[in-house]
Amino acid sequence: MGMETGDNQYRNIVIFGAGNVATQLAKSFAAQNHSIVQIVGRSEENARELATLVNADFTIDISKVNRKADLYILAVPDLAIVELAKSIGSLNGLVVHTSGSTPMHVLEQLSSRYGVFYPFQTFTKGRDANLLSVPFCLEASDADGYYLLFQLAKSLGGDPIEMSTKQRQMLHLSGVFSCNFVNHMLAIAQQLAEESNFDFKLLKPLIVETIEKALQGNPLGSQTGPAIRGDSETIKKHVALLSHIDDDIRDLYLSISNSILNLKQANE
Repeated sequence: MGMETGDNQYRNIVIFGAGNVATQLAKSFAAQNHSIVQIVGRSEENARELATLVNADFTIDISKVNRKADLYILAVPDLAIVELAKSIGSLNGLVVHTSGSTPMHVLEQLSSRYGVFYPFQTFTKGRDANLLSVPFCLEASDADGYYLLFQLAKSLGGDPIEMSTKQRQMLHLSGVFSCNFVNHMLAIAQQLAEESNFDFKLLKPLIVETIEKALQGNPLGSQTGPAIRGDSETIKKHVALLSHIDDDIRDLYLSISNSILNLKQANE
């Protein structure tokens, strides 16, 4: 295990990407004294900014990628992983991506050692993410690679878990519903609040209580609102209001209301 040292630090990490995931991982690695030797980005400005932040070199030229690193992390959007893998060329170290939906084997052309290092968390550039107890979904082509990724995740305070590609893809899908879609609903609520001239913060106690109840383990059982009650009169009033505001939001309201009722009936 050439990367492991006595004080649980890792050397020679190259990170492809300078966006949300790459930035949060690079900062977390640096905070734990893991050595990032190079940032490889598409934008010179972004790559330089992140490299300066973690005291690393940077390049936007694939031909100048450091070929002597021990670990290469492709922290780039899912659509870019396959194309990037085709352009990098052969690497000697362990190569991983951070995607929830991309199979591990897309990296096999890069190295004989490859895997997945997927932190199951939402990242926003400019907002520091707390990785303590965050699940890190791991997959590797060999036992040594898995052990390295396991130790790396632990060093960040994460909760490493071995997960197959199929499981990881379903976890990612669940995350879209529980994170991206939930946030979209909140964005719509904020829009409605602003258009009606009341403070979005009025919804905070309701949002907090809803999430806390859901996290106790039974979102289906804690569902409230007109749809679960079959309150068609209230639903008609809401639809009428939305018809004067936004047809797409109105249609979304009806679709979700039907889904709530159908899910209830399917579980009775």
